[in-house]
Amino acid sequence: MSDTVYIKMDRSVEVTHEKVTIGDIAKIESKNKNIVNNIKPIKILADKPELGNRYVISIMKIIEIIDEKFQNVDISNIGETDCIVEFKKSNTSCKPLEILKTGIICILLFFGAGFSIMSFNNDVSIDQMFLQISGQISEDTVGGAKILELTYAIGLAVGITVFYNHFGPKKITKDPTPIETEMRKYENEINDALVDGHNREDGKLDLK
Repeated sequence: MSDTVYIKMDRSVEVTHEKVTIGDIAKIESKNKNIVNNIKPIKILADKPELGNRYVISIMKIIEIIDEKFQNVDISNIGETDCIVEFKKSNTSCKPLEILKTGIICILLFFGAGFSIMSFNNDVSIDQMFLQISGQISEDTVGGAKILELTYAIGLAVGITVFYNHFGPKKITKDPTPIETEMRKYENEINDALVDGHNREDGKLDLK
């Protein structure tokens, strides 16, 4: 009687070691735990920096390797048909340097966003608009305009915070932020392009 082995691959994985096994890129399950323990350590990929740091592995290659090593095993794929393996170096960077880089990026974003907002306000002549609104409501146009400017600044800050779902390092809700959503779309497009390139024999894969 044959044993059924369930394989679930993710769309992409990151590894920090040079040799990749089936257990690194896929989740393996079976009632026969001995088969699972023997499948996971099988080496399927070795990093070669001169060829790049991304590789595409097809589920068909994994099935082929398992069929060569085991008899009477039925394989059922319940995940992705292609997995993109990306080699990354261990995070051994200098902590102060990372803090400095983050600070520089925050400063650039702060002044860049401030310049954009000021340019927009200048184009719509918001100062004149505040004076007109305060003039229609009260006789003190200058004081009314200052109140409107203050509430506008507070509302702008609150709106940005709510929109980006972040206040400092903490998220307001568990929902993904617009930046996270766009980054996931970008990653999916990159992964699709890599898989398409591999299927057209443009991919790089060095097995065993």
